[in-house]
Amino acid sequence: MKRLLVFVALSAMLVALAPASASPVTGMSYDEVMKFSTGDVATVQPGNFESDFQTASQPAPPAKSGGMFGGIAAAMQQAANAMAIFKTGLATRHYIAGAKERVDYPAMQQATITDCDARTIAKLDLKNKTYTLVSLDQPMPTGVAGGRSSGGNAPSTNDDGSKIAIALSNRALGPRDVAGVTTDGYQSNVAMTVTRPNGDTSTSNMGLTEYLAKMSQVSLVCPVAGMLGATGPATMGMGQYAALMRAMSLSGKNPRFTMSATGPALPTNRFAMFLVVAFSGQGRGGQSGTLSIATQRGHVASVRSDNSIFQIPSDFTRVSS
Repeated sequence: MKRLLVFVALSAMLVALAPASASPVTGMSYDEVMKFSTGDVATVQPGNFESDFQTASQPAPPAKSGGMFGGIAAAMQQAANAMAIFKTGLATRHYIAGAKERVDYPAMQQATITDCDARTIAKLDLKNKTYTLVSLDQPMPTGVAGGRSSGGNAPSTNDDGSKIAIALSNRALGPRDVAGVTTDGYQSNVAMTVTRPNGDTSTSNMGLTEYLAKMSQVSLVCPVAGMLGATGPATMGMGQYAALMRAMSLSGKNPRFTMSATGPALPTNRFAMFLVVAFSGQGRGGQSGTLSIATQRGHVASVRSDNSIFQIPSDFTRVSS
């Protein structure tokens, strides 16, 4: 919970401080596999992307329904599907160009299209050719963290004046080929502390392993949209990493963002072909453990903001959300 509060506060502050910019014409597309493990961050390494993506893209078996025990069977099937994702990973396809973003989930046969100019999020059921449409500006119920995948909405982006201090310990891992792309590797231990105006502080600790390509990271241009993707542990991990990179870029430019580091300088705004975000914590009974979220990418290409991939297909039918 403390990590969630730190991330929410930091993300809201960064969005409030982000300058508005014109939508670029050309963006980026790529495929991604996200895996989960309880191993140490140093032991998680890139795998065979082609094989991993194909395995993680296989549609999950449909949930059983009907009969006296239909509800129980459906719940068991959903649990089995969740365990399968934990084992094989979550495959996604990403398209980002200017104020538009599309994310496909092949195994679930679903997709979301975010259009920040139109202020909408469309959720597509690719199997049944239906979609729902929600507004980015629709009020969010109190205490609910929204996101693209859930059809929710962003939390308040009011900047409360908090200060962010980042302490990093970095080491270089050297060059490595990841999914056919030359990268530079780094490993870091990160402590990110938020100090609020009333003096309260919260610290989030992370371990990072990242292999960075020479190309720049492309992000959705969406002023006052908040944390569009912050749902579940996977997107929380990637979201916190993105917030960290943004805070690092503001260090030295804004007095509320400070950073200290040992070891080689960590590059910013470079596309991560492979990234591990590891959280260490203590669970029930005093037992400690580490959850690692590993993301590997491939099939990187360019995409224009006027590409039809960002449009709802004409043969899809709108349904109530």
